[in-house]
Amino acid sequence: MTSSSYFRYPHLHGDLVTFVAEDDVWIAPLGGGRAWRVSSLQLPARNPRFTPDGQRLVWTVVQGTAPEVVSAAVDGGDYRQLTYFGHGTTKVKGFTANGSVVVTSAFRQAEGRHTHAYSVPLDGGWAEELPFGPVESVAFGPEVGDERPVVVGSVLSREPAWWKRYHGGTAGKLWIDNDGNGEFERLLPDLDGNLADPLWVDGRIAFLSDHEGYGNLYSVLPNGKDLRRHTDHEDFYVRHASTDGKRIIFESAGELWVLPGLGSEAARLDITLGSASQSRRPALLNAAKHLGEVVPDAAGSASAVEAHGTISWLRHKDGPSRIIEATPGVRARLPRPLDGGRLAYVADHDGVEALFIKDVAAPVPGAGAPAAADAATPAGRPDAAAAAASRPGHNQGQVPLPQPVPAAAAAVRAAATVMHVPGDDQQADVAPEGAPSPAEAAAGATAQAEENAQAEILRIGFPHATRTSSLEASPDGEWLALGTSFGEVYAANTRTGDLTLVASIGEGTVSDLAWSADSRWLVWSEPVTSFGSRSRLRLAKAADPGAGPVDVTDGRFRDTSPAFTPDGKFLAFLSNRSFDPVYDGHSFDLSFPSPIKPYLVALAADTPSPFGPSVDPDAGEGSAADAERQDHAAAPEVSVDPEGLAHRVIGVPVPQGNYTSLKAADGALLWLDWALAGVTGDGKASQDDKDSRPSLSRFDLARRKQTTLVEALDSFRLSGDRSKVVLISDKKVTVVPSDKKVDEESGDLVKVDLGRIRVMMEPLRVWGQAFDEAWRLQRDFFWAEDMAGQDWESVYKRYRPLVDRLGSHDDLVDLLWELHGELGTSHAYVRPAPVTENGSHGQGRLGADLSLTPAGWEITRILAGESSDPLATSPLTRPGVGARTGDILLAIDGVPLSLSVTPAMQLVGAAGRAVELTLLNGAAHGERAGRQRRVAVVPVKDEERLRYQEWVAGNRRTVREASGGTFGYLHIPDMMANGWAQLHRDLDTETALDGLIVDVRRNRGGHTSQLVAELIGRKVTGWSMPRGEKPRTYPHHAPRGPVIILADEFAGSDGDIITQVSKLRGIGPVIGTRTWGGVVGIDNRFSLADGTGVTQPRYANWFGGGVGWSVENYGVDPDIEVAYPPHAYAAGRDPQLEYGIGALKEMVQELPTDRPPAREGYRLLRPAPLPARRRTEA
Repeated sequence: MTSSSYFRYPHLHGDLVTFVAEDDVWIAPLGGGRAWRVSSLQLPARNPRFTPDGQRLVWTVVQGTAPEVVSAAVDGGDYRQLTYFGHGTTKVKGFTANGSVVVTSAFRQAEGRHTHAYSVPLDGGWAEELPFGPVESVAFGPEVGDERPVVVGSVLSREPAWWKRYHGGTAGKLWIDNDGNGEFERLLPDLDGNLADPLWVDGRIAFLSDHEGYGNLYSVLPNGKDLRRHTDHEDFYVRHASTDGKRIIFESAGELWVLPGLGSEAARLDITLGSASQSRRPALLNAAKHLGEVVPDAAGSASAVEAHGTISWLRHKDGPSRIIEATPGVRARLPRPLDGGRLAYVADHDGVEALFIKDVAAPVPGAGAPAAADAATPAGRPDAAAAAASRPGHNQGQVPLPQPVPAAAAAVRAAATVMHVPGDDQQADVAPEGAPSPAEAAAGATAQAEENAQAEILRIGFPHATRTSSLEASPDGEWLALGTSFGEVYAANTRTGDLTLVASIGEGTVSDLAWSADSRWLVWSEPVTSFGSRSRLRLAKAADPGAGPVDVTDGRFRDTSPAFTPDGKFLAFLSNRSFDPVYDGHSFDLSFPSPIKPYLVALAADTPSPFGPSVDPDAGEGSAADAERQDHAAAPEVSVDPEGLAHRVIGVPVPQGNYTSLKAADGALLWLDWALAGVTGDGKASQDDKDSRPSLSRFDLARRKQTTLVEALDSFRLSGDRSKVVLISDKKVTVVPSDKKVDEESGDLVKVDLGRIRVMMEPLRVWGQAFDEAWRLQRDFFWAEDMAGQDWESVYKRYRPLVDRLGSHDDLVDLLWELHGELGTSHAYVRPAPVTENGSHGQGRLGADLSLTPAGWEITRILAGESSDPLATSPLTRPGVGARTGDILLAIDGVPLSLSVTPAMQLVGAAGRAVELTLLNGAAHGERAGRQRRVAVVPVKDEERLRYQEWVAGNRRTVREASGGTFGYLHIPDMMANGWAQLHRDLDTETALDGLIVDVRRNRGGHTSQLVAELIGRKVTGWSMPRGEKPRTYPHHAPRGPVIILADEFAGSDGDIITQVSKLRGIGPVIGTRTWGGVVGIDNRFSLADGTGVTQPRYANWFGGGVGWSVENYGVDPDIEVAYPPHAYAAGRDPQLEYGIGALKEMVQELPTDRPPAREGYRLLRPAPLPARRRTEA
């Protein structure tokens, strides 16, 4: 019997089992039956564990902004919070011999992925770090005398089921201390799998591994011999195994299994949940929270609003909303108002995207109309709607609301057959196997065409699977232009349903579609290189696609945001063709941070520049007035002279900048103006300031004057008559005039109340659509068309039925991770919005280490930080605080501290808020020692940057001391803006020394490796020798001596690449361990209807030198392997850095450091004495 729920994180004790379902903790009889709920927080819970005596449970659940360890009696009473770490990595892992909770977390670490193990008393209190270094899990063996062996599992980059068959550097490793003396060695070092969840069971060590291609349960003797497999799961991985020392319980595909003993076979538990599901109950959509596009009608009096895959029609000032598309299990997007009260949008009713055109004021069908889900569910797919409807209580608690007119229920007047695609008369089957192809769907629709001639919905299908990237309606409503992510441009006739292929570039995403005012000409931007570094503009006539596109620009630059001026004379656009560089402020470099300017193209050869001389001096000023008078007149016919079009480009007289989203209004251009700002945000006036947002600028063409209409916003859309602008800012929608700036109190400003949108969302149907779309996105955008040999259709059939058992959005996220894991490829991420409790400010931190002494909570270390890093400053080092090591923290906000009232408890929710500390001066204050004083500080939310900068400073200090001050040290934390900044902080000083260690351990990747490789790979070829100043290398910042590269398993993505490139270019030997092994990149282009990000591995990297494709799912081997065992961490040693220093000492003996030449041997400028003049005899 298959479970009807999705169970996770099981544990067992006696005759009871605990697990997580529907985001809460449950208990059930081990023999099966009805479970009862222990918690009811409706927040993602993890890893519930029975205490050794079976009286209580401990688990983690979000408290404030991060998961914390909590405890409760098995009946749910006596709830306690045990930790106040404030870090997202916190997990329960078991118990120590004395019954304390083993917790892993990175809350005190310089690296947010390095979770360490801590012992936390069951009644709360101080968390004592265990001496293992970074670990994912800990398993204690049976005590033998005074010794207790232990096995630890290494930190994983993600759990094995989320990247199946992973073999890279962070693949799970087991380390064993067999006699409890603190010395570890690898257990099964030659087993090529991802080992996780070690358990001590009956004198053997059980664990999970996929070294045979599938995730199963194995065991081995503590000496590494007698490897056995205990399960034979092939369809789904065995996950989250735990034990009571004799039995093992685990989950697979959301079902629970028990292995009574290592000599037994696993049996599935038959458990049912004993209460009504709250998380599956239909609920009202919060439109503002999930706001997408807001697109106004022609007059700017109403808009189509997209929110969470639904579309509603909403008048701006008042009145109710009208649901246009909210069919459960369907995602609609890209709404576009047409003429005559019609609306176009894209939706995926049948699992394949199609274009729909609907009458906004269409009559609602009678009660006998078929349900949208019934009409849209593909044959052969699990029918989520039917399954949900058949469950008892499915409709209980549902609030009656006006139901949407289901698109699939109405007759289709024109379907996939009503198309004209030049050169392609074939219809491809684009749905998963068993679903109807567009041709089959069209056949049924055509049969009903005459009978349903008056239907209000027009469906237009595509000839093959595609993803609509942009959609724009012509001003007269007769045409729709569609751009796709596969480089296609279509024109759809909104009356007949005919679909015409206008252009196809074969690859890349078509964007920025725009129509001329007379609805005859279509323009778009298409890429001519990968990653959109260059693009061109092209024109075409929708009614005459056979004429072919006309090139407006040639693709030398990045040309975007085309817009026809309303008078039909010009095409305006933005272009990265301004080349006025600026010098870098930290290193010798030039860049183009603001390369964009607006331009006009005169469409007709005889159209003069609006900014040049004219024989009619009043022509320029009259154009704006004429535009106003002709506001309701027929649009002028646009005339295009293709010859010489690219040479009629006219610069708009405004400074270069960072402009986007250009639109043309009457007599003016509008665009977003982004102020030049840093990428990391570290350069803001205050870290409390909001991130930079663009302003809305208006340029008056006649007066040549630029004004700011709106100071800060997220996006905007012009109304069809160009008189109004709909603004989105901080999830709020306002409407303002397009020709003037208005203040908050102006009657011309309309605030749109999104609360009028009332749509019931059915979670199971929403999750089903999300799953289907995530599957399609991988099918359509995974880097290899053959899915690298994976049968993606069969993966769908295997995983899709699990959707009906999900109990929460967190379950969906887990299932999507498992789905993506089947690709066996890096960068297949699922990124949901962070789950937090409403109103929480996060756990406060003081930027210091404290320990409890008889005198109170003593400050044992104040993190030094880094003055150039605004996120690396301890609150205790702020002016006026004057805290010193040895001071005693007596109270916070007047509350005395003790063993049971810890500083962390009193700093809950204090991040970013002022608190009062009562300090007792320690001995470091001299004569003032022993005095109490009160100071105000603002705790920080995160200490990672503080601890990171201290870790870097400590490493640099070690290198200096070991080399007598002659070696430099640089750490690069990532290959993004933060890492680029960190590299340049000390680039000048460190490259000027005799040798250099470049540390890319823990590098999180990014995209700047080619820039970093160029910097650290420079060779000194000359010297600049100024008088009275120190010599400087040519090129600048070239390392003067040999270079060592340190790498480890946490160097990944672009960290893999910099390591591989360093080897290929001979920059220096690589020392450490094999890197992560993930070099198929992503672009973060797509998200699901609820905003959950899903990434598709799209950009595979290949390397020369015989490396080829081998880095992916393997990593880069070091030239010299140096392990970093748990006991080295416990001893405070860094064997990799130590080895690197020793190797560098040897290298400088063989490869002498480049030094400036002596000031000799140069050409002397003083001329020799003038020789005697030669005389000639007369």
